[in-house]
Amino acid sequence: MKKKKFKIKGFLVKKRFLEKSKLNYFERNLINFIYKFCMKKNKKISTKAKSILSLKGAKFRLAAIKLLELIEKKDKDLFYKISKNCTDFFSIDQIDNNKKMQVILKNFFGPSFDSIQRRKPIMLFNKKNLDRLKYFWHQESQFYPDHKIGLHVWFPILRDVKGKSDGGMVFAKNGYKKNYKFTQINLKNSWTQKVPKINVEKNFKSISPNVNRGDFVFFTGPQLHKSDDQFNSIPRVSFVIRYLSNLKDINYHPLP
Repeated sequence: MKKKKFKIKGFLVKKRFLEKSKLNYFERNLINFIYKFCMKKNKKISTKAKSILSLKGAKFRLAAIKLLELIEKKDKDLFYKISKNCTDFFSIDQIDNNKKMQVILKNFFGPSFDSIQRRKPIMLFNKKNLDRLKYFWHQESQFYPDHKIGLHVWFPILRDVKGKSDGGMVFAKNGYKKNYKFTQINLKNSWTQKVPKINVEKNFKSISPNVNRGDFVFFTGPQLHKSDDQFNSIPRVSFVIRYLSNLKDINYHPLP
């Protein structure tokens, strides 16, 4: 039987993509990284992270979120370093080597599979009344103009994301067919923003999917998206992984 190709126009939610046992391991490795990373940088945070590792289940996950909330509030520079560097040490490779991920990457990139470059994954944090760490409307393709193909992966950890205004992702329906000119915005203690010069809300319908722990959202480079509003009092923690290639072989809607 011929294998079904992984075709995607814009974005796609894959339910229960990562087994809970592997996700639990991933989450605990994040807190273990913070424990070790902060030993010399902030002893109190390091000690608190170590104590959280003795917890299990929902108690562990809530305590982990509260720890990240505390770090962001008390030491923004340390929080930024953790967000940028945590994937250096704990096993992000288990996601790359996941059989389901390998199938998707091979089917999506085709002959370009061997040329895939994985950009450094980063942790994203969304908290009520905290706009500094939110992404405005943007396209990943504008951050990587030298790469012809991009498949990006976003997934929440530590808690589920229940649709609109729960701190997840918002996608523009059919907003994947072209690259838009943008305005670059650089804010202190924040991510670089490349905001398209188009009124996205006026021209596209916005979709905020439900994404549970273990669900993965795949989206293409030109897909317009942003951080959702956060009305939940419990912050949202997530990761984004970017897979890129310079070759032109592609099986979703090509750029003009």
